[in-house]
Amino acid sequence: MAGYRFGHRDVPCPVTVAWGDRDRLLPPSGARTALRRIPHARLVSLLGCGHIPMADAPRLVAAEILQTTRSA
Repeated sequence: MAGYRFGHRDVPCPVTVAWGDRDRLLPPSGARTALRRIPHARLVSLLGCGHIPMADAPRLVAAEILQTTRSA
């Protein structure tokens, strides 16, 4: 996985990059990298969430998924 590179800039659907603000495994710079690679993406900071936000705040994650899919 360390050598994986996402090379497609043309993603024809809404994209949300949701990042836990308490993630201790992946630094916030990873979110900025994702935004550079998918320029139309929306960045969401998941407050109070760590590396597995689905476990920390399942309703918040579900709400963000719904918001993104509704914009499609």
